[in-house]
Amino acid sequence: MTIVIIPGQFRGEPHPVGKLASTLLSVAVAGMADPARFRRGKTYVVEGAVSRLQVSSGQLLATVTGSRSDAYQVIVAVRPIERPDLSSPELLRAQINRLTPEGSELMVSCSCPDDADPCKHGVAALLAFAAELVSRPELVVEFRCVPADGEARVSRAEIGSRSRAGERHLRLAPALNERVRAPEPPAPWENEEWLEFLGTLPPPTPDVPREPAQVRRAMLGTIDLGSWVQSAIDELSSLG
Repeated sequence: MTIVIIPGQFRGEPHPVGKLASTLLSVAVAGMADPARFRRGKTYVVEGAVSRLQVSSGQLLATVTGSRSDAYQVIVAVRPIERPDLSSPELLRAQINRLTPEGSELMVSCSCPDDADPCKHGVAALLAFAAELVSRPELVVEFRCVPADGEARVSRAEIGSRSRAGERHLRLAPALNERVRAPEPPAPWENEEWLEFLGTLPPPTPDVPREPAQVRRAMLGTIDLGSWVQSAIDELSSLG
């Protein structure tokens, strides 16, 4: 099941379990982000920069307006767990700590050029979702658990594949173990034109013996050449 949320539109009464879930998730986000980005993310939520949330099993998609005219797309992923028995409010209260993910269980990616993990847009997305949990704690169940039919649908998610140069693509591996990054571009000189310009490269430098040279006794008239050379070597060594 996929649930689309317009943040701030639902006007339900605060729920005790929802307030706990919201607090737990907000604390987790605070532990993930650096203070400056966390503060900026909170400001984004207050200013209404998060215009849309889409919740499904193991995945939260968000649209966040930033400093550019085009909104950024955020993906938050978590490995789903089995859906517990939540047939009564008491059971939900008993399970809410386990259902609310910790920071180490979340993986955040954004189409913005900021390489921080999470960036301020990712912080805003998570805090906007946390705010929705106050009156609707069941949303964390849909995000954290496998679907009600028991079939996990977390697969590779890709957004922003048409992003401008310099922006990160949002790609989450199926196993959710690591961020998939585009391969590094080749060095600018690794092309046929550059190699043709260089011509034939010189051979590699041969190994140079590093053992101390043995200076033997050799006489030139009354001059001991060996002693003279050794004296020169000693003088040069003292300068180094």
